[in-house]
Amino acid sequence: MGETVLVVDDTAEIRMLLVATLQQAGYEVVEASDGSGVMKWVEDANPDAIILDLMMPGIDGWETLELLKATEDTKHIPVIISSALRGDEDLARARKMGAHDYVTKPWSAATLLERLRWALSSEKAA
Repeated sequence: MGETVLVVDDTAEIRMLLVATLQQAGYEVVEASDGSGVMKWVEDANPDAIILDLMMPGIDGWETLELLKATEDTKHIPVIISSALRGDEDLARARKMGAHDYVTKPWSAATLLERLRWALSSEKAA
């Protein structure tokens, strides 16, 4: 496979679960614990997709998504939001801001991997 996924979540347990799930499925995984270092991680790791939490201290997922989609070098990277926020307005806002998909916590590994494969395949088709 060889595809790289950047996981951004402030909760260590969720990052560990995401990393284990993604590595088991054959993905390379890079982790970040908040939005402040995301642009550096993207520059260094050149990820094929990003899984992004919304509710983080400091630079939250909304600001991070806005920055990723406003930057020429990163706006093409599919971003999947992984959040406990379940409101229709949050989903609508994320999509409007350029998120590729939105999965609510707690998610199943099967659902997450299916959404990730879809995001990666549609990115290649674009």
